[in-house]
Amino acid sequence: MRDRLQFDPSTGTRGQLSLTVVEAAVATLFILAVAASFSLMPTAPDRADEALDQQAADAAVLVADVPADGPGSLLGAACTSPGDFDARAARLHRIATSGVPDSAFVVLRTGVGTVGTPPPETARVGSASAVAPDCTATLEVWYP
Repeated sequence: MRDRLQFDPSTGTRGQLSLTVVEAAVATLFILAVAASFSLMPTAPDRADEALDQQAADAAVLVADVPADGPGSLLGAACTSPGDFDARAARLHRIATSGVPDSAFVVLRTGVGTVGTPPPETARVGSASAVAPDCTATLEVWYP
């Protein structure tokens, strides 16, 4: 049977790929490699959430360490009853907000009451806990 293309291996002629096709293939592979490197690159950690958590932790330390008029801490005295919390809520909130930037909002939640503006569902929130005898308060810091 005769070769239709009449290719004779003894003559040394062979088909060649067009240089334009080779360049296009290399360029396509290069573009895909660059795109893959961007898509597979790990994302940087979100420093804003860490900063909010740190601000909340700072405010929690301030709230936990404030002495009461009598024995113990102001937070411990506020957690004895809802009435005691209401009487001390404004002072606790003022102390908590003194530890964060002016544009931040603070919410203080305990088992007997809450003071401050609650964050909207879409806001980034940093939180920390302040502990006093028989009381655990959660502080949330958020920006509008």
